[in-house]
Amino acid sequence: MFDWASQKVLVTGAAGFCGAHLCEVLLAKGASVVGFDMRANASESSAYQVETGDLLDLPALCVTIERGGFDVVFHLAAQPIVSLSIEQPIETMQANIVGTYNVCEAIRLSSNPPKLVFASSGAYYGATNASHPISEDEPALSASNIYAPTKAAADLAVRCYARVYGLRAASCRWMNTYGPGDLNWSRVVPATFARAHDGKPGLIAQTDGTNVLEMLHVRDMIEAYLRVAEHLDRPEVRGEAFNFGGGRPLVLRELVARVTRAWNDATGADVPTEPEVRGPKVDSVKYLDISEAKRVLGWEPQIDLDEGLREAARWYAGFWSQ
Repeated sequence: MFDWASQKVLVTGAAGFCGAHLCEVLLAKGASVVGFDMRANASESSAYQVETGDLLDLPALCVTIERGGFDVVFHLAAQPIVSLSIEQPIETMQANIVGTYNVCEAIRLSSNPPKLVFASSGAYYGATNASHPISEDEPALSASNIYAPTKAAADLAVRCYARVYGLRAASCRWMNTYGPGDLNWSRVVPATFARAHDGKPGLIAQTDGTNVLEMLHVRDMIEAYLRVAEHLDRPEVRGEAFNFGGGRPLVLRELVARVTRAWNDATGADVPTEPEVRGPKVDSVKYLDISEAKRVLGWEPQIDLDEGLREAARWYAGFWSQ
């Protein structure tokens, strides 16, 4: 049984949506946690140490990792907003590619290299209309944004550092994480809750809502990160990438309706559940084959989508009532 209480952990992107959840779970398991984030400051959390830093500053990052004596580094820091990647491609490249290379390099140069779990993305696979779940062996394809190729490049770099330098490192590819605390309003779930809060049905502006995707609750994602870290000494995990998803494809129109329905159930509102659709038809089918994560890591999603959405709805209702 892996003992997290004996582990000292560094979480990059600790102030973000997934990073904050990860820190909370690690603390509950007794781990010693250090958060690292450009936005962080010592007053934000009394439960764990917070370091403000920039992943583009390699010398400072090397000092942080060498002095920290960490057992595991979870690298979640990124520029994750797809629309912003189009407006700021160089900044996105620096954050997502150079930042990841710097994390790998700081670990490589340390006297006692910790494990590295990298938060990659299903965006690795680019734009697809596959008729089957996408496995880890599928190639990276071109995409309609700059975010996807930056995550693909970083994913490959992490796995190459494992092969070339022997780093105990692996990549986690996931799709459309949702849950309490997500304030990225460009994502479908927060955006739909925001409209429901205003009494408006969900809006689908980029497609006609027939495109296929999947959703993964943030706590299921956190459990995936932990499973990878716990198994990184195994040769079938080191240097590999694993898919993590909800295990069930969804049509976007159905998802948006279920988000609004969750809001109604949680708050007693009566917002129309049928979304407003403005976009063109887009032949996009993208959901992940998670069989390898089940086989190697013993991981599979646990949280029912509708229950997870109702939990998130209650959180957003409380957030807006403050």
